[in-house]
Amino acid sequence: MAFDINVFASRLKELFVNSPLFPNMLENYVNEWGVVQSNREKHKGREPLKLKDAVISSMDNSTIFVENEISFNIGNEQMEKTHPYYHILENAPVIRKRGKGTDKSRGSQAKIEDVGQRDYERVSFNGKTFTKEYAKNVRGKRNRINNVTHFITDSKGNRKMINREAGAYQNIHYMYIERILDSGILNTIAKEQGLKVMRKSNTGLAEEYFAQQGELDLASIIDSFL
Repeated sequence: MAFDINVFASRLKELFVNSPLFPNMLENYVNEWGVVQSNREKHKGREPLKLKDAVISSMDNSTIFVENEISFNIGNEQMEKTHPYYHILENAPVIRKRGKGTDKSRGSQAKIEDVGQRDYERVSFNGKTFTKEYAKNVRGKRNRINNVTHFITDSKGNRKMINREAGAYQNIHYMYIERILDSGILNTIAKEQGLKVMRKSNTGLAEEYFAQQGELDLASIIDSFL
């Protein structure tokens, strides 16, 4: 079978959004207090469009073709207005409960009145270090989850809530993009198209910063994966 990059990209999007690890905004869910709650009630004023549909739309409308390369974004201005949690679920290991947020936890982007112009993926540089809103270095802080509301399963298979009164809860979707890609979908595509999965590489915040400044082109980032 001859390799077709368009087929590859289309298949990647399909497997990504249909993965069981993809966050799904259910009509009703059990909140951090163990109470069934309606998402329409929790997110008043937001369009009832599922995150899956919004992501598909954003990827389809942001596809960039460069010779034999294809790139696409997850998220756009419209998603910032209707589904701003798509990047919070990716970057924040714990999430503050309603009414428990602080200026620091909300981040600088929360001060931008035009919500469509917020960009939580934007990388900042203070001359020494690169940082991104909500993205935290959790190395050495794995026990932080023990201090927030989370669920455990006991020896009998019963689900039990821990730290019900904490001001934050565990984000079970943390780093969902990486986890989906590591779940085997790349192996599936490789097998289908006669390819071999190579070692992956994270370009890091430095490359992201220079890319958003227009000082690094897409080809330079892709080269780091080859």
